[in-house]
Amino acid sequence: MSDPTQTSPPISTPPGISQLPEVTVYAQEEKPTTAAPKEQSSVYGPNLSIMDIPRDVLHVSQEQLKTVMVQQVNDLVAFNPSINPTQATGNVVSEPVIRGLPATMFRNGMLVGFSSGGNWGPILNFNADDSIDTVTGPVSVVYGPQEFAGGYVNEITKQPFFDRFHGDAFYTVGMYDTNMWNIDIGGPIGTEKKLAYRFDYFGQEGYAPYNYYDGSYLNRECGYLTITWNPTDNIQINWNGEIDQNDFLPYAGINRPTQNLINSGLYQSGSWIGYYTPPTSPSQPFGQFHPGQGTPPPGFGYAINWGPLVPISTRANLFNTSLDTSRQLYAVSQAIATIQLNEELKIVNNTLFEYYQTNVAQPVPDPTWVVMPYGLNLADRLEILWTPEKENSWFSQFFDTGLAFRFLSDEEYSGSWHPTSNQADMTKPITLADASIPVPYPVAISPAYNNPFLTDIPIPSHPGEYFNVDNFASTQCNFLEFSPFVLDILHFGEKTTLFLGARVDSYFVKAQPPSGTPAVLLAPYTNYEPTSTSALLPQITISPTYRILPWMSWYATYYFGQTTAQSILGTFAPEFTSTYYHQTQSLYETGLKCSFLHDSLFLGLSAYAQSGFIPAFVLPGGTTPTVSADIQGVQLQGSYQPNNHFWINFGFNYMQGYENWTQTDGVGPTTFTPYTASVAAQYGLPVSQIISLAPGIYPFIGFPKEYGNLMLSYKFNSGFGISLWTIEQGGQFLSYDYSVRAPAWYTINASLFYATKHWEIRIWLYNLTDHHYWIAGAPGFTPARSANLEYAAFQMPFWAQAMVRINF
Repeated sequence: MSDPTQTSPPISTPPGISQLPEVTVYAQEEKPTTAAPKEQSSVYGPNLSIMDIPRDVLHVSQEQLKTVMVQQVNDLVAFNPSINPTQATGNVVSEPVIRGLPATMFRNGMLVGFSSGGNWGPILNFNADDSIDTVTGPVSVVYGPQEFAGGYVNEITKQPFFDRFHGDAFYTVGMYDTNMWNIDIGGPIGTEKKLAYRFDYFGQEGYAPYNYYDGSYLNRECGYLTITWNPTDNIQINWNGEIDQNDFLPYAGINRPTQNLINSGLYQSGSWIGYYTPPTSPSQPFGQFHPGQGTPPPGFGYAINWGPLVPISTRANLFNTSLDTSRQLYAVSQAIATIQLNEELKIVNNTLFEYYQTNVAQPVPDPTWVVMPYGLNLADRLEILWTPEKENSWFSQFFDTGLAFRFLSDEEYSGSWHPTSNQADMTKPITLADASIPVPYPVAISPAYNNPFLTDIPIPSHPGEYFNVDNFASTQCNFLEFSPFVLDILHFGEKTTLFLGARVDSYFVKAQPPSGTPAVLLAPYTNYEPTSTSALLPQITISPTYRILPWMSWYATYYFGQTTAQSILGTFAPEFTSTYYHQTQSLYETGLKCSFLHDSLFLGLSAYAQSGFIPAFVLPGGTTPTVSADIQGVQLQGSYQPNNHFWINFGFNYMQGYENWTQTDGVGPTTFTPYTASVAAQYGLPVSQIISLAPGIYPFIGFPKEYGNLMLSYKFNSGFGISLWTIEQGGQFLSYDYSVRAPAWYTINASLFYATKHWEIRIWLYNLTDHHYWIAGAPGFTPARSANLEYAAFQMPFWAQAMVRINF
């Protein structure tokens, strides 16, 4: 047992106005694990008690992160019923899904860019984090929104040790070639202990949730370094930097999903024999048949010589080919300077620089390419935190105000419009012969296609990879963003508080077609040309809170604001009109927070309704890339920690989501296959068509309504311990015909460990009951939901890994 050790000398700070909390590191025997209701968090702007923040806030400590060995954003579902697992089929999930929508990621309060709709962005390195804070609802006015989000997550990165040298290292081995290693060291520099560092290196060769599936893998190397300098008691300067290199092939699921596949593991076999073009006579209701390999025009699809239902391995993977790869290079540098001028006034400046490069090459069987040759993001936020002198005893006030700045420059290539997943027969090896061929310009302007933007254009310096333009994704973009903000917290007596917040995001955007775009596709030959845009996007929030009893707090929150639509990697495309820069969203939420049993038991109950716009699939040269959506629900969340030996977290969330296609000029959702493979086999119908359904209100697909989590842990005096956690989720429909449904599922997981002062051994057992379950290829908020009858994702059966950790 050891005493808590501060990472840095304290800065004199009046209660309640610390912007970035000082991180305190404890020895494992005494470190608190759950979020006590009195705990402070800066996710709303200033440092506030979780009881007083007018949102659902959950703090996940480092010990909790280790309990489940968090390595990907889906692992966070163990802690929060608002977070639901998703399968970004053929992609990587770079942001968690909260309340059915992507959750914006922040690093010590600064936006982590280069992600859109929770996809395509850099994989997070949780090994560099001390803890995680999750918040439901739109992003606070201090942090600033990027897109329509169901919540946001703030990484609090590891901080230096000022007392003495600390270090630990671990190595894990596990089923399906899971091998990970880490070293984490740090300590003071010099004898005055005003300067300290911490260094963390993480390496990985394989990871079971990837390696279980045929052909998939995840290899990583991540380096993190942080240095803190405290020249005086009132000044603190912290810098952290990280470089990550990721090489992986995601799991893409099994195509031709049917209820027979979900229920019995029976796959609808059949060989691809050709494709269709538009009919030349009324006697050809499905179009004109063409034998052999080719790419059909939108809406006409592929012909299959259907075979019998046959068993298929749950490890089968649509991307089981060496031709498909994904690579990322990500670097980030962050500097945070804090100056305490006096008891009433503090200044915080937070600067972040990011560099990102990615290449997603998936030519088989669904030809998709996403390439970012470069992406640069520079952001800065200057905050002034001010507590005016009290004029009377019943009223006090606190301001968090300042100016945020952001400059981003990148080039993005995206090519994917002719889906070809269902034409491949997964009972046979998948080869290049299972991929449709690129469409050259003369074919794209032929009568069958009649759309020059369906041309597949070679990506410069990337042989064999192609992109499209006028698809709301490919772009070369530079933009500036200036954002003044203010959060005014007014206290009336000891029980009532009113939060008033406002922010204006001013965008100045220059977007143009990316390099390599043929001149024949540009103005004056077409209407596709560079654009310059400026936009003002306001956000306001009003939140009263009332301390009903010393142990019970009520809050209500109203939020109204505008965010932007985004390209595939988080910037803006030249075809964006004013509508896509002014996407309105709102939130109505109310809740109770209760603290019982001397603050050892915390309960939170909330009800919410959020509305905004989500992306829809759009063909190159097409329209309607967004559609309005509504999410409503109720949530219960709690934690109980009577002592340092035992803790428990639990929660339940009931949600409903709807797409509103009633105001879209007679156009409904787009779907790649409007019926299941079993229906296609029964009636001889083509697959992988692109069809627009009728207008109407459609419940979210790939979106369960019920979510639950329970986690408990007990540690004996001897050092032995056990943790158990379960995750439950309701059933979900795969597509808009609501005919194929993945049933409700659960997993039971465990961690067994023995820890001493100098070493620890731990074993994780995931999905103990070997429960077999499926989820949709894409959730209800992402454009890929239109392909949910192209593939479904079988989830991991039982697997295990073991770790040895040494402390020194």
